[in-house]
Amino acid sequence: MSDTVEITDRSAFSSQSLGIQVVFTIITLGLYPIWWSYKTAKMLDRGTNQDLSPILAFIPLVNIIVFWQISKASEPLTDQDAMPVFLLFLFFGIISWYWVQSGINSAAA
Repeated sequence: MSDTVEITDRSAFSSQSLGIQVVFTIITLGLYPIWWSYKTAKMLDRGTNQDLSPILAFIPLVNIIVFWQISKASEPLTDQDAMPVFLLFLFFGIISWYWVQSGINSAAA
């Protein structure tokens, strides 16, 4: 992976409603964030110069790797360093989810 994260294809990003995502999380009893992680890792894989492994999002405990990859690849979108976003993924996921999705929504606009 490259050290400097760059957006290479803005068309790879698609805007999504944060409110709808919360509703899906409630309806699916907390399973939607797993799908969101996979989907977001695929978008970041296509839209940045980072090589992500989206399929790891479905494997318990190993999905921490995807959280780090998403945190790192979303740096230019969120204007945040990867480490705070990653730590928030682990302890307060909704905040990191908001930062990453808001950055993706801005890039898609």
